[in-house]
Amino acid sequence: MKIVLEYKNSQFHECSGTPTTAINLTVDDGQKKLILVCPSGTSMIERRAAERNARGIEKVGFQTAKAGRIGRDYELVVEGHGGGLPDRLRHSPREVYKG
Repeated sequence: MKIVLEYKNSQFHECSGTPTTAINLTVDDGQKKLILVCPSGTSMIERRAAERNARGIEKVGFQTAKAGRIGRDYELVVEGHGGGLPDRLRHSPREVYKG
């Protein structure tokens, strides 16, 4: 089952039908993946904020109205221009500087 979340007002929201925003996150239960789509026209700040939110969903999941909590411990895949960041910038400083 695939559920699409759209990114608006600095948060992901459940989408009923086709997403109306450029940035969206597809939760694929079959492959256990979160697929974040960031088109090339979006700003770097918005891409980074969406990616941080998607990493949060990767860790704790997303609470839906019907399906309960989804996406926890799934692999995050970034598609589009948003995937062009260096590896050291893709993780939070807490993960980078763990001792």
